[in-house]
Amino acid sequence: MGVFEDSIDVFLTPIAEFLRDETVSEILMNGPDQIWIERKGKLMRTEARFNSESALQAAMRNIAQSVGRKIDAENPTLDARLPDGSRIHVVIPPAARAGTTVAIRKFSKAEEVTLEKLVSFGSISADAAKFLQICVALGKNMIVSGGTGSGKTTLLNTLGRLIPSHERLLIVEDASELQVKADHVVCFETTAGNFERVGALTIRDLLRSAMRLRPDRIIVGEVRGPEAVDLIAVMNTGHGGSMGTTHANSPSDALVRLECLAMMSETPLPVTALRRQISSAVHLVIQAKRYSDGSRKISHISQTLGVDEHGNYRCQDLFRFVQKGKTAEGKVLGAMEPCGVLPTFMPEIEVNGYVFPRMKFARPAVPGAQTAAAAKPGAATPAAAAPATPPRSSSSGTGSGQGNAA
Repeated sequence: MGVFEDSIDVFLTPIAEFLRDETVSEILMNGPDQIWIERKGKLMRTEARFNSESALQAAMRNIAQSVGRKIDAENPTLDARLPDGSRIHVVIPPAARAGTTVAIRKFSKAEEVTLEKLVSFGSISADAAKFLQICVALGKNMIVSGGTGSGKTTLLNTLGRLIPSHERLLIVEDASELQVKADHVVCFETTAGNFERVGALTIRDLLRSAMRLRPDRIIVGEVRGPEAVDLIAVMNTGHGGSMGTTHANSPSDALVRLECLAMMSETPLPVTALRRQISSAVHLVIQAKRYSDGSRKISHISQTLGVDEHGNYRCQDLFRFVQKGKTAEGKVLGAMEPCGVLPTFMPEIEVNGYVFPRMKFARPAVPGAQTAAAAKPGAATPAAAAPATPPRSSSSGTGSGQGNAA
């Protein structure tokens, strides 16, 4: 253990037990005597406290100094990483009125999460998981969308591990969180530089370098700035199967957010051209959501269908989580169901020899139950996937998704 680690242990003694507890995912400090933790998706207040505001600020200054940063009146915020990889963000008074405010998102040391485990957790259905596995193999570009703590990074990790081992993968992140295990993976992380920001490297800088390093696919850990335009360029220039995450509440909102972020670039594209670029670059949007009981589930798997005559994004839901109710204990009840439409690339799935019958996209005849045809393997025909009514879809503005079942 180095000097940095030793000093962190000393200064963060009041919360040391939570830093070691693998069931705790986040530690939140609202001043020296109000410390909360997140465990299994639920926030709870603890009895832990720092001796004083000055003791808490001293701990934060120690962390800042150890990573070559400052936190003072001229630099009232800090974004850094602890020795174990956990992310820490700090805001000090007077901006933080209740006292120094700290959020530590812990670096996950949990066992590897696979699609099979997500199915067993109830986060996704077996058919939807198999469909995503096929989409990764076919090199479909994906955006994982969701709110803070919805499980975006976990899902991106899981999808990244499905990438064929012979492909060269480059990962670009603001702070290293992804733990993709592959035979040929290169990881880049931004740097803040010194006090004068000399030596700073942004995600855009690293993305430009990544594109010159012969990648097969590129993953951007989180898209939250003008680097969106670079990721769109990556997806549109022969790097099929690239991925990224962004904060949004629905699949269509995710596309709009990418558009807004791309327009922050110093050389913005015309809106019409940008929308066409985004809609052609992103094949699938996977929406992650944290529900009221703390569970994290995939709420939508949607395909983008371009833009309508009004310039609005068109999305169609292929699979969607349907909530049926709640237990007396507050546990969310429901299941992920197909939406009754085929993806436009269904012929590509079939011609490449992937076994995924069209009947698996058929909407259940009775909510929450399988169709009679689906209950009898081999009984369904390709037409079984064609909906009798317009498919459920999500869209931006007045645009609507159109099914294309064969």
